[in-house]
Amino acid sequence: MYNIVENPIPRSGLFATKELGDIQAMIETFPAKQKADAYLIMQLTLNACNKLVEDEILSKEIFA
Repeated sequence: MYNIVENPIPRSGLFATKELGDIQAMIETFPAKQKADAYLIMQLTLNACNKLVEDEILSKEIFA
C-alpha cells in the first residue's frame, strides 16, 4: 500500500491558478525592465518549486 504524499507547495486561495503560458503572456505585456524582472522572479520561483518537489516528494522511498 502506498503512503499518501502531500504537496509541499503552498497554494493561496487569494489568487487564481494560471497556466505557465498564461503567466508568460502576462509578462510579455510589461515594459522591458519589468519584463526582465518578472521573468527572473518566475524562473527563481519555478526552481524553488522544483526543489520542494524533489526534496519533499521525489526523494521519498515510495518513488525510489
